[in-house]
Amino acid sequence: MPEEIIKERKRLCAAIVVQQPVDRNPAWSLKTGNTGVDKMELPSDYHKIVDLCRFFYEHDGLAHTTINKQVEIGINGFAINPGTCSDNEYLIYESLNPLIENFLQDAAMEFLISGLVIPEVTWGNIRAADINPRLRKRCTLPIDLWYRDPQSVELRKTPLPNQIVAFVEISDEDIYFIQNEGKWSDGTQDKETYKILVDQYPDFVKAVKKGDTKFRLEDPIIIRRKPKSGKVYPTAYLLSALELFMQKRNLRKMDYALAGRVISAIQKITMGNDEFPLTEDDDDVIEELKSQMRWRGLADNIERVFQIYSNHTLEIEWITPDIEALLSDTKYKSINDDILVALGLPRIVVAGETLRSGSSNSELAMLPPINSIESMRTKLLEYPRELYRQIQKKNNFSGVPEPYYPPIRLQPLRELMEVGRTYYENGVISKTGWAEMGHFDYETEAERMVMDREIQKDLGLPERPEVPFSPTPGQTNKGEVSEDK
Repeated sequence: MPEEIIKERKRLCAAIVVQQPVDRNPAWSLKTGNTGVDKMELPSDYHKIVDLCRFFYEHDGLAHTTINKQVEIGINGFAINPGTCSDNEYLIYESLNPLIENFLQDAAMEFLISGLVIPEVTWGNIRAADINPRLRKRCTLPIDLWYRDPQSVELRKTPLPNQIVAFVEISDEDIYFIQNEGKWSDGTQDKETYKILVDQYPDFVKAVKKGDTKFRLEDPIIIRRKPKSGKVYPTAYLLSALELFMQKRNLRKMDYALAGRVISAIQKITMGNDEFPLTEDDDDVIEELKSQMRWRGLADNIERVFQIYSNHTLEIEWITPDIEALLSDTKYKSINDDILVALGLPRIVVAGETLRSGSSNSELAMLPPINSIESMRTKLLEYPRELYRQIQKKNNFSGVPEPYYPPIRLQPLRELMEVGRTYYENGVISKTGWAEMGHFDYETEAERMVMDREIQKDLGLPERPEVPFSPTPGQTNKGEVSEDK
């Protein structure tokens, strides 16, 4: 090959490389890191990612619904088994079930949004007689359960891989409140809250009064969602879909821009043409047309529906942009499908229906999300176990119960009852377990059955309802002939 041709090819290749277009939009530019993987400019800071996750949870329907559905499906109740505790201790532990269940629902929401839950407890001295009249002692029990704001928490690694140090950044408002002993910056006072802080968190109050802006948590319970290897912060549930949410929001901005252009469309009014042009003496014709187009003759109010009287040279034309992209909803279909795939939930859970009826199996579709929900339930159950150990230590109880959730029920009730019948008849589950499969509480139903028998006995009603061709309750059909016959 001649050398001139080779040089010419090299020159053309170099020109092509130089002339590659460059995206100047910093919000959507693609960067290539050391790994060679293109990625959009998402923040790398954990706290900024949490801000984005909260924003899209509040403003995007898919993010809002998927998180709420998982919380509603996963935290569907809370109960305890007696374990090693006595009967009286079991009554005390059981009285905390509503408080713990409400906390777990809030914690599950935070676990999916930020991936980080650091529980805290406020203790109180409670009379056991308020729980059950048979109990006479006083107990130190939780009166409030809450969790730290992830945005105010800083996690640090230690030489030990399993040990993480947590610091809380103290806000200016909290510093002002504590240093002024219960007085807010607006002048209002809350001595009761300040007293609780002094009694329950004396080290925190001392640190604030000393002038510290960060406070290290001692032996905190840190619940993290899927932390990456070598990282201390968790992985937010919405992280894999943030780019898709940003793309969807930009599509909405495009729709709003098109809608704004349609609303402010241009009305072009032409009077006269090349055959009948207007002259300087026809100014009164233009003024007459303007007055007809004003609503009730007001200068700043233009009528939208006109009844205009003019000659054949008048032409009115609306100039509007192309709104085909605004009216079409197909642009959202693919992005919504990609979001559902990133979030790992089938359409039947979010929308209550499948894309095509009869073309999918809802039970098979729910297997992957059920595993994710079960993982969340297991993670959050770590705190009630630790809380019961603290209660045992503070009150010198003999044992602790074992907490558990009711099973997740996504099958039709008829199928659950058939499976429960098989298990019960083969001695695999108890009546309590069978009742829970149908959303019933066996202890409550047993008390109702006792009350029903007493009412039936007082009113002389049979225990079993009378149906056609059935023997009278309490008698047997032995073929005996009555005395009347």
